[in-house]
Amino acid sequence: MGSFLRKWWRLLAAVVLLIAAVQLFVRPPAVLSRVEPARAAGSFLFRPFSATVDFMRHGVTSVWNHYIALVGASRENDRLRQEIASLREKLQENRDALLENRRLKDLMKFSEAVERKAVGARVVGHDISPWFQAVFIDAGVDAGVEPGMAVVTPAGGMGRINKTYKGLSEVLLVSDGRFAADVIVERSRVRAIAEGMGGNLVRLKYVSPTQDVLAGDRILFSGFDGSMPKGTLLGTVVSAERPKEGLFQKIHVQCVVNLQGVEEALVVLSRPSIPFRPGKL
Repeated sequence: MGSFLRKWWRLLAAVVLLIAAVQLFVRPPAVLSRVEPARAAGSFLFRPFSATVDFMRHGVTSVWNHYIALVGASRENDRLRQEIASLREKLQENRDALLENRRLKDLMKFSEAVERKAVGARVVGHDISPWFQAVFIDAGVDAGVEPGMAVVTPAGGMGRINKTYKGLSEVLLVSDGRFAADVIVERSRVRAIAEGMGGNLVRLKYVSPTQDVLAGDRILFSGFDGSMPKGTLLGTVVSAERPKEGLFQKIHVQCVVNLQGVEEALVVLSRPSIPFRPGKL
């Protein structure tokens, strides 16, 4: 602003003097009001310029007022946007808390239905390796967690403890290739070995072509190997192929638990009946 005045002060002074002269001729003071010829000449000569100046002055004033109003509206809009963003964030936090409370209530009800002692845990990390399927939970040796213990959710089986640390444990998911468990087809009572195959899928091994397994069958953990509580749901058969050549059917099972989306789980605090041998990394 100071540099602008220093550069244009002469022009501004001339404009001010010219406007004062116009006002003097068009609206002279009382002393000069008696000089009618001078007033009439001044009014005649400077009236067009005076009208132009008045028009420009009103125009500039209007534009300035509108600019000030727009600046104020813009600031108000920015403030309102910030408030809306803050309210949306709080609403999302409240929704997340509500959903978490629902999940925890379901987990509490499920823990009461489990016949064995169990401890709740939150998922705090995922194995970043593309070759293995594992997550980390915030329950470790200090909570009585040991390798081989089953990890379940209200929906079904999730995996088993692979390694334990203080305040932390690694859970080998049922979809991991190192995971294997004895399972049974709920409808036909056919037994098989479930083995992880990545993603959210499991294959059933050692099922002969003569045995009755169909797409849509529910697969349960038998409990015979102690890897999971008996009757825990593993998933549903999505395909069962009887090959023209070969000893066994090709059966794929979709896990009932969304393994990559689990946030809370229960660790069943009982040692497996068969000694657990952790998978090799």
